Amino acid sequence: MICRACLRARGALAADALPTQRLLRATPRRSLSTAAPNRLPSALATSLHSRAQLEPRPPAAAHGKLFSTSMPMASASAQPQGAAAASAGAPEKPTYLSEGESQVWDTLMAEFAPTQLVVQDISGGCGSMYGIEVSSEKFRGLTMLKQQRLVNAALGNLMKEWHGVQLKTRCLMLEVGKPIQQDGDRWSHTPSTATLLWLAVSLPLVAWDTGYMLMRPHTMPGGSLHWPLWVPYELYGEVDHMYGFKQWHLRNPFAAAQSLMNLAETLLYLGYLGMWYAYGRQAAPGVRRAVGGRVGATAALLGFSAAVMTVSKTVLYSSGVNEYCSGFDNIGQNDPWSLFFLWIIPNGAWIVAPAIFMVYGIGEDIITGLSQASAPAKKQQ
Repeated sequence: MICRACLRARGALAADALPTQRLLRATPRRSLSTAAPNRLPSALATSLHSRAQLEPRPPAAAHGKLFSTSMPMASASAQPQGAAAASAGAPEKPTYLSEGESQVWDTLMAEFAPTQLVVQDISGGCGSMYGIEVSSEKFRGLTMLKQQRLVNAALGNLMKEWHGVQLKTRCLMLEVGKPIQQDGDRWSHTPSTATLLWLAVSLPLVAWDTGYMLMRPHTMPGGSLHWPLWVPYELYGEVDHMYGFKQWHLRNPFAAAQSLMNLAETLLYLGYLGMWYAYGRQAAPGVRRAVGGRVGATAALLGFSAAVMTVSKTVLYSSGVNEYCSGFDNIGQNDPWSLFFLWIIPNGAWIVAPAIFMVYGIGEDIITGLSQASAPAKKQQ
């Protein structure tokens, strides 16, 4: 709902356009062969000049034409030494801002420390509609939607009283002597929430399973380490004989070799998480870290490789390939319900979750980065 002040302002703008429209309709048409003087532009200019003299604009409206500050310069040759660094600093607050504009300005400056900031009342007089343009390093690595959500959250109480807002957000990458580039040209990687939750659950379970396999027979029923940590494996050893006494007495080395691969897989996951946490940057409070550059690419490669290793190892060992080739020697004794709930579901989780959350998710990020790196260079104007 637009207030009456905005409606009156809209009506005034429409009324200002009527004399020009009448003048255009009143101008006689001439044929193309007639050498007509430029009467229409001069008459129009005279009309507009007289109107400007009769109805001078208030001083407060002067900022409607230029309301941007601290515009960054892309080349050092066009400015004195040291001015290039200053241009990328915090913009100075204009003196012509209204009370409402000043309040918005102060809020955004305190929250985002922007390198560029534009605030203008575009309501027509009621002070309930603003045009905002903000550029900040805190937006780096975020999508446009997330950037604007941050601004909306910072202006939450103020925006409740507004009719609307025109908002533009961006993050500029400034380098002296080089053109300004949008942050969308830079690649970064952020683990998804599902990825972090899966690793938080799966890594302790893999460590538990690896400990059981590598410390047999002490962790098996009757062993000194069996109680209390590895008691559930007494049941699971009956479901899957690879974990039980049958394969242990046969000296089958496959399960122990698979557990050693678990150690390598876990180290890759820890390297992935460590690089993301140590080198990632938080664009704004409450936003997850993003890691870019060569470190980010290395972290993504580690996470992707570990996830592929998890899926392929589980398919080989626990989800049918090995059992099929052995005639289901280790799980054929189970009834359908026990097989489904105690073997298929637990092992299937180690295929579905890493395949979706990590192989697909991180793989998509890697493809995006390679696509950006191999894209044709944009021609400089």
